[in-house]
Amino acid sequence: MTLAAATLKQLWKNEYFQTAIMIILMIVIVFGFWYGSQLVLNTHYPALAVVSGSMLPTLNVGDVIIVQGVPAAQINANYTSGDIVVYKILYKRPDGTETEKLIVHRAVEKVPNPDGTWTITVKGDNNDVSDSPFHETYLIGKVIARIPNVGNFVLFVNALGNFYYFVIIIIIIINILFSLFFDTNEKREPVNEEPREEKKLFGKLDIKTVFKVLKIISFLILNVLLIGFIIFSLFGSFTFWQPGADMVDKHVTIRGMYSDWQYQASFRSPQGQAFLSQGFLTYQINCSVNGAIRPGVPTFSWMQVSILILVFLNLWMANKFLHLDKRLRTRLKLNSIYK
Repeated sequence: MTLAAATLKQLWKNEYFQTAIMIILMIVIVFGFWYGSQLVLNTHYPALAVVSGSMLPTLNVGDVIIVQGVPAAQINANYTSGDIVVYKILYKRPDGTETEKLIVHRAVEKVPNPDGTWTITVKGDNNDVSDSPFHETYLIGKVIARIPNVGNFVLFVNALGNFYYFVIIIIIIINILFSLFFDTNEKREPVNEEPREEKKLFGKLDIKTVFKVLKIISFLILNVLLIGFIIFSLFGSFTFWQPGADMVDKHVTIRGMYSDWQYQASFRSPQGQAFLSQGFLTYQINCSVNGAIRPGVPTFSWMQVSILILVFLNLWMANKFLHLDKRLRTRLKLNSIYK
């Protein structure tokens, strides 16, 4: 083995090096996914957070919408079942500078222009009047899916005015998960050597046993949290103050799947109708509006994903305990031989 290979192997065993590699890998994955989604979805804005209640109940404040860039000719415009589109407007700030603002509303009318282009009129589901018509050059794309609630964190970070808070929190979470599920400090004892005497903590427990007990407790707590999250993602409802919301009243509500279903059904009247259908990792709520069915947006199902994570973690931990049991039996066998 060459010196460079030996040095690299030794470096790879270093805990801090492994943590740095994981953080770099996560950053590469995030940026790769972002720019890759821009290419696949044909837009510079593949994911956006909803900041206002103009599209209630179809879209809630804090939802992340997935946007696909499409030509204006492919946009369906209808007051009941038109596509939900994202477009940009230009406005002047108080300091006189001009900037862009993105609006997400439903396309209700589309008129052809003499030059072959289109003029589109949109309206928020929760608004009484339509927006001013805009030329297709301002069209960003149409909404094809939504991820409930996760955008609230993005809105909160934006309200703080410092993106570094977001980066710091992500790094802390990665380090916690890394230390919880990967045994970077644990060294297996060679089977042909006599077991070393373990360091005792408080004269009774060795340090490795304490860390293993703490990991088991952490894993049980994680199971409880996941089960609680599954229940909340089905029936939960929680209202809180969102400083990043673009509303006069910044109190917003996040809802589980069934709570959202009931909310959409009763939004216009207590006797409203809504129909819930489920797919793989998604669900969709279609509402009855003026005697017609308004199709909902395919929505990411936190409940289904949480169940998959819960099953995977428990299978992974069960497999880990089986290996641990084999090692304990080997250690006991060696102790009996040396005695």
